[in-house]
Amino acid sequence: MDVITGSISTYVFTMLHGRPAFLLLYRAPGLMHADTWQAVHGMIEPEEKAYDAAWREMVEETGLTPERFFRTECVETFYSEFTDAVHLVPAFAGFVTGAPGVMVSEEHTAYEWCALDDALDRLAWPTQRRAVRVIAEAAAPWPEIAIGMTEITGMYPV
Repeated sequence: MDVITGSISTYVFTMLHGRPAFLLLYRAPGLMHADTWQAVHGMIEPEEKAYDAAWREMVEETGLTPERFFRTECVETFYSEFTDAVHLVPAFAGFVTGAPGVMVSEEHTAYEWCALDDALDRLAWPTQRRAVRVIAEAAAPWPEIAIGMTEITGMYPV
């Protein structure tokens, strides 16, 4: 059995009324994990850093560019019978102001901005729910950031 580290997740969030709200995307029919709510998820291209893939996938799948960008302390883990491997997926967080409209990619059919409890109810996998909890806790003193996330915005031209 292998361990695969070729993908990322990016949790897009904003602050509404002093609390985080999360952008969830509804997976299109006919695709793996169809009809589930998820964060931005994508593959790391050859020679690409995980954080670069996380930034790129956020822009590609939502049309949004993060104003602030973070690595989180979360690594999503799961076993796939299709690859017979354990997958390690680093989780990142991208902040945008307000709850802007989103241009979803062909991988998704809808989006919604969700408060923490709603996001927890909609996300199917425990590691996804853990990631939004960590982001919500780290963003509690906004615009300061508590333990659980590290800002890496300075690595990108904004």
